[in-house]
Amino acid sequence: MSKAWAAGIGVLAVACGTWFLLLRLEVYSPAVAIGLWFSPMVAGFAASYLAPRRKILVGTCMALPAALFAALLNLLSQYSGQAVDFPGLEGGFILFALTLIGSTVLSALGAFLAYLLATRRKETG
Repeated sequence: MSKAWAAGIGVLAVACGTWFLLLRLEVYSPAVAIGLWFSPMVAGFAASYLAPRRKILVGTCMALPAALFAALLNLLSQYSGQAVDFPGLEGGFILFALTLIGSTVLSALGAFLAYLLATRRKETG
């Protein structure tokens, strides 16, 4: 189970780290922005696929680290002097809540897709 969690959180960490680095370099890439927003789906898929049981639950739980990473990224950006859309502690909580809602939907979708794939592989394999 820890391999599943590590894979999902690793996907999120790479996506957020890449986004933070590009922001620091003042490089904007629409492809990376889309990747960042869909990273909870990929994380949910990875975690769900690797989980030995409770696949959909494990994958959907990737929403929480996704929201935490978003709030942390917002905080780090603000404290490094960059303008952010949700400044301050209250803004961080707002961003966390909004990201948690969206990430829950996306990670659940990714988890469900991985569950279907794993079930199909089990039936045919």
